[in-house]
Amino acid sequence: MIIDESKLPEPPIGAHLESPRTGFNHHGLYIGGGKVIHYSGMARTLSTDDILKLPGLIRYGCIVKTSMKRFCDGHGFRVVEHPHAKFSGEAAVARAKKRLYERSYYLYGNNCEHFVNWCLDDTFKSPTVTKILVGFALVGFLIHAFGISRLGKNMPAWARFIFGTMFAIVGAFIITHFTTDALQPADGIRGRERRNRYLGRVGAWIGFCLAVIFAVIGIGRKSRIFESFSIYFIPLACGLGSYAICRSNDAYERDQLREQRKKTAEEVPST
Repeated sequence: MIIDESKLPEPPIGAHLESPRTGFNHHGLYIGGGKVIHYSGMARTLSTDDILKLPGLIRYGCIVKTSMKRFCDGHGFRVVEHPHAKFSGEAAVARAKKRLYERSYYLYGNNCEHFVNWCLDDTFKSPTVTKILVGFALVGFLIHAFGISRLGKNMPAWARFIFGTMFAIVGAFIITHFTTDALQPADGIRGRERRNRYLGRVGAWIGFCLAVIFAVIGIGRKSRIFESFSIYFIPLACGLGSYAICRSNDAYERDQLREQRKKTAEEVPST
């Protein structure tokens, strides 16, 4: 069903808009006058003819200012609430305009959702990407726990150890790869965010080493759950956890600096 966006209530300036697509949602920031700023990568509804163009659509998107109609592409929109937003209204719009025409779209690390959350919350976050990563880990865990582990159940101890260790290394490597891929810094990301993502990737590789160690312990104890769970969730937890801790500390330091500047400005006598 095609939706006429002109008949929907106008959202407030600086609103986070989410427009549904087949299999995903597209995000943008409303700037008033029927205009939206958003990352154009994966913006429009894809057809079968777009399959061969998909790598270019994903990798070479650009932050653009378009009409509400073009942004929604006939799918309508909803407003995503940000109850604790650090920037709102014209302040969020000003931040969005600073990044106009940036061409550093990256599906996992700098997509349209990352962009809008940065405008409002000053953080590069995408709950959608996090859900995808957790989904990969959960599927891998279920396949391993109830499938691969059973294959080696009746093997001799030495064969089961070699068989299980091999799959532990492969499984942990796959999840570590997905996690580090999500934490790759796109060309437009600089400064502390780039450092935070680097530390997150280091954490993921540390998690890879720990996952293999714990998986081997699980193999020795013949614990399918312990063996499989560690493979898929330790690299993910260490990678995203390290990044989240660094990002939270970064946000705290920025807030402290803003408060200090605000107090300094209030203490300066007016002339």
